[in-house]
Amino acid sequence: MIREPLDANWGIRYRTSCREAAEAAADQLLAGFYRDLESGLADAIDSQVDLMEAVLVRTKIIELASGKSPGHKLEELVRFMHDDLSTFMLRELLVCDDILSRGGRCQLSDKLNALQNQAEPLALLRNAAWDLAMPRFMEDMTNTLRGPAQSAFYVPNLITFDRDVVDILNLTALRAIALPRTSHEAFPFFDEPLHEWLGERVGDRRMPGLVPLFGEAAFDARARRRSRSHMRDVLREDRRRLLSLLAQAKR
Repeated sequence: MIREPLDANWGIRYRTSCREAAEAAADQLLAGFYRDLESGLADAIDSQVDLMEAVLVRTKIIELASGKSPGHKLEELVRFMHDDLSTFMLRELLVCDDILSRGGRCQLSDKLNALQNQAEPLALLRNAAWDLAMPRFMEDMTNTLRGPAQSAFYVPNLITFDRDVVDILNLTALRAIALPRTSHEAFPFFDEPLHEWLGERVGDRRMPGLVPLFGEAAFDARARRRSRSHMRDVLREDRRRLLSLLAQAKR
């Protein structure tokens, strides 16, 4: 506290003191953040966004190149995640299903369904990838262990005026999230049960062929094969392929 007479200038001095203390704390926090960026955090963030973009770009390729049913297209996307990206992402699958089925449940899918009308489609896809990555960034911040006591903080809410992000959060609502006390990991549980949701989308005939992809052996195989460089190679090639398909759609 400021031990001075309580006059007209006391409030000014008090606010100045609080602001300077807050700025000093922010400077320290940002300095650590920028050190993390220089030591590899920036590449990790870019890699996460690249992965989101790779899924969105392939979704648009499947949509434009195939005249088959939305269920068949969704099956193709699941296999792409497993075979080419060596990962499986339920949240992103929920959003991409809205694109493939033209469900209209989120603004982002409406934008991407009109991609052929955009002057810079790849820029729009990149922005969409950032929006799609936002919930994962929130999860990365959810279980942050600090100090010998292993104290943790939890980020339950995001204040945003971005309608795309709001729609994604609503479409992929969580039932719960598990926070192990021995690691920085976070395990989300979605309102939509995976097997039930996917079975309804792809149909009884296709679902048995996908079930092995969710077993332990497939999980371990994806972990062994996973490669950032390969994922980025896939993304670069798919960007070229998508631009070609969009050019054909305009003719």
